Formats: sequence, C-alpha cells, structure tokens
Amino acid sequence: MTQAPHQLMAHRRPMVKIFVVATACLAGACTLGPPPGSPAGEPAAATSTPSAPAATDRVQYIAHALAPTVPKGLEGRRERGVGSGFYVTPNDVVTNFHVAGECAVVTVGNASDAAEQIAQPVAKDPTDDLELLRVDGSAEPARFEIDPGTESGRNLAVVGYPEHGMAVREAELAEVDTSRHDLASGTARYRFNGNVRRGNSGSPVLDETGAVVGVVVQKIDTVAVYQHTGEVVDNIGIAIANATVMAFLHANGVAVEPAASSVSLTRDRLLVKAHLFVRQIGCWN
Repeated sequence: MTQAPHQLMAHRRPMVKIFVVATACLAGACTLGPPPGSPAGEPAAATSTPSAPAATDRVQYIAHALAPTVPKGLEGRRERGVGSGFYVTPNDVVTNFHVAGECAVVTVGNASDAAEQIAQPVAKDPTDDLELLRVDGSAEPARFEIDPGTESGRNLAVVGYPEHGMAVREAELAEVDTSRHDLASGTARYRFNGNVRRGNSGSPVLDETGAVVGVVVQKIDTVAVYQHTGEVVDNIGIAIANATVMAFLHANGVAVEPAASSVSLTRDRLLVKAHLFVRQIGCWN
C-alpha cells in the first residue's frame, strides 16, 4: 500500500511529477531512500512568523510585499511559483530542482525589501532534487553540520517562505524535530515532524546553533495516507540529508563552511541569523 509525499513549492499551476513511498515509513522508525520528485503539497498548520513591522513601516511593508521590485529580463513573464533556498557561498544559492530546474528564468530575493535579482543556473541534479544557482552581489553563507551523528534531532527548525495565501516578505521559522536514528542513518533523505507548507521546498533544516542539517524537499500527503490507511498522519516532512547536499556541492566546486559555534540560540535569534542566508526563489515562465 503506498502514498505520495508532497513537494512544497508554492505553485501558480501544478507540476506533473509523482512518486510513492511505503506507508510503513510513517509509523515506525525507518529510513527513506532517494526517490524522485513529486507534486506540491497542501498547506500544513501555521508556522512561527517574524515580529510585525512597526506601525510607521506598515505602508512600505505592504507596498513592497504586493509590488516587489522586478529586475530587467522579466518583462512579459509570469511567476509560476515560489520556493525557498539559501546561500552556501557569498554568491551561490542551493534550492530544490523541482523549484528552479524547469523555469525559463529564476529569481532570488534579497530578504530585506522584496527586491529580486535574476540567478544563473550552475548545476542541476533531478535525481536528488537539488539545484545550484549563482547571483551577483554577496551574502552571508550558511554553515553546515559536518557530522549529523552528533545531533540529537530535537529542537530543529525549518526557515523559509511558506505560503499563507498572501505575500511573504521575510523568511519564517517552523519548529521541527526528527529522531537521532533518522538524522544519522546515512540515507539520502530523512523524515521529520513539524509544520511545513507549500513554499518551504529548498528551506534549510537548522539545528539550535543555526547550522544546516538538511534541505526540505517534501511533506507527507495527509489525504492520500488517510484514503489508503484510514489513519490521520499530519505534519511529517522529508529532508535531503547533509551528506547528499554536500556531495552535490562538492561535485560542483563548492566547499561548504563547517559549523563554527556550539552555542544554542533562542528561536528569535536563530531566525535573525537565518535571515542572513535564506532567500525566496521565484520561478518564471
């Protein structure tokens, strides 16, 4: 008996890839191999959001969110959907292939005033669902936990651009967790528990210090699971493991920065840190 996880790119029109995984992986401690891509998922429960802007900034905030700066090269094009991504070098961004791999033009937001810039594709891996983009300018890159086996799997966070049916200007944080076994299993992907939505595809999974421990790629399709099993299984996501992400980056000449701190951050400070490197990815046709 099978069911289909959902990819988490926020879509203006549906994508067309589908795959299945065993429902046994939903209830017991099991590991997931590297399946190919799947269609976008339904929204999960609400995520943590950054503090609202000051009243004096509200008009500017709304204006930027509803009418972001559009770079040259997008004239006459339509935004097909959005996802998330993050800097791995000062000008290289990693995201999912299903977010950016089939777009005529890809944009990367700057996380401060909703402005976007056109990105150039550098490398693609449809099998592992990863894509590397390059942009002009410079940003603080994320750091990676090199040995996930040292992680407990608790108190993790996903930071990205979930869809709420309205414009999202800044990346938001959702608390998640996984088992130490799944995190250190050595498989290409692992599952986690937490609130993720469409638009979270390509978001980093971060530990308490702000180090990357995976990349969000999908969520479990609650409706499909219920139709096949009669069980309500919600808020289960799937992340690409660090080893897979780092192997992809290494194969394309990118050396990641290892985690440099062991200091745990509050959720607010973690979100501030993540804002330095997490960006919204736009897909234009």
